[in-house]
Amino acid sequence: MAVTIQKIAELSGVSRGTVDRVLHGRPNVNPMIREKVVRAAEKLGYQPPVPPKSADCRQAAILIPQWTDGYFNRQIVSGIRKALRYIADPAFILTEQPLRTMTMQELLRAMNEQIRSGVDGLIIRAENTPEVRAAIEQAVQQGVTVITYDADVPHSGRLCHAGQDLVRAGAIAAGVMARLIRPPEHVLIVTGNLRMEAHKGRVDGFCRRLLELGFSEDAYRVIETNEMPELTGELVAQALQADSRLHAVYMACQPLSGCIAGIRKARRTTRPHIVCNDLTPTAKRYLREGTVDFVIGQSFSQESFHAVLAMYQMLLRGVKPKRELYYTDLRLITQEML
Repeated sequence: MAVTIQKIAELSGVSRGTVDRVLHGRPNVNPMIREKVVRAAEKLGYQPPVPPKSADCRQAAILIPQWTDGYFNRQIVSGIRKALRYIADPAFILTEQPLRTMTMQELLRAMNEQIRSGVDGLIIRAENTPEVRAAIEQAVQQGVTVITYDADVPHSGRLCHAGQDLVRAGAIAAGVMARLIRPPEHVLIVTGNLRMEAHKGRVDGFCRRLLELGFSEDAYRVIETNEMPELTGELVAQALQADSRLHAVYMACQPLSGCIAGIRKARRTTRPHIVCNDLTPTAKRYLREGTVDFVIGQSFSQESFHAVLAMYQMLLRGVKPKRELYYTDLRLITQEML
């Protein structure tokens, strides 16, 4: 059954005229009332009609990876919704396209599909590979504005990037780790894919800071797991069983559950210290029970919010971002903060 303006008005406690102004992005609506109407519409499952693209409209698409942990997707969608409520301009049409897989090939396929459909802008999270850089450069040459979030592809012609200061996040993790272990104890660094800037930057920052703090170059070992839970568990277990000097694990990516499974499989008499990124529900649970020592938190919703806002400003107002890199908040989270 279709969701009507009357139903939204009844649920939000405002007039039909107010609902109509909110749904069509018209001005002169109190922000608190606008938020109330938007929440009522979302609760009822209202789907706004997609207006035909005209000379006054600009259309963009944001490509959303499908992580095994739905936490990241929920955060990204939350930021998108917040940005669209803030913009409230029907001339800005944003399509959210979930990706079928996490592969580079799927990203390139989706980019080509959106470009063929005639979008004016693309917001993507991508591996920093020659193929992706070439695809971005080609899109820009065709007049498509490209913005990256979470994982950047620098020197590709993209307009700007919204994400974590990766090197700083890795350095913070190393500083914390150096308070948990001492030379000659070693640390295992678990990352997904070093071609992904979101992973490589953290690893680089961690290793650089660890060396500055007096650890030797052989004090750490890096393994890539492509963020696959079973592979993560297997490689972590193998590393811990093979090297008794490994007393700590830095999870520079996901999945944390795979790492914990690998630690348990290794059957160490003493639990290795763990520092990880992202306060997912899984990380929160392990931090609360003491399995994880510290979490470096970031805001995915901030990333998508600022990426969408920058795209709107560029496409509809012709305003370029004041800075090329927008870094979101970083937090060091302890058990006591939960």
